[in-house]
Amino acid sequence: MKKKDMIVIFVVAIAIISSILVNRSLNSSPASTVQIYVGDKLYKELPINKDTTITLDNSGKNIIKIHNNGVEMIEANCPDQVCIKTGFISKPGQSIVCLPHKVNVKIVGESSESDNDIEVK
Repeated sequence: MKKKDMIVIFVVAIAIISSILVNRSLNSSPASTVQIYVGDKLYKELPINKDTTITLDNSGKNIIKIHNNGVEMIEANCPDQVCIKTGFISKPGQSIVCLPHKVNVKIVGESSESDNDIEVK
């Protein structure tokens, strides 16, 4: 390898590393709340940093546990158990969904000016 090749490789590596660091810093809004929807309606909004267990007895049974700055579905009597298999989530934008019982658990970060991806005026 020539000296110029080494310089090009070094510059490209620095550019990749800096873009990764910038992307992480921009997308690392801390999670602040857990929103639980039953059907299309907001059932409860709870802080993510307070340990809580919620039992839902709507069309089926779901037990949601908030702990360690995250949330997981620890019990459900739905046939497919996809909500249980989702496991522990802790980042804004992640969610746990139980389709048979119409339960959606979302983690929401600190809101900026707008929660919309695109705003049309």
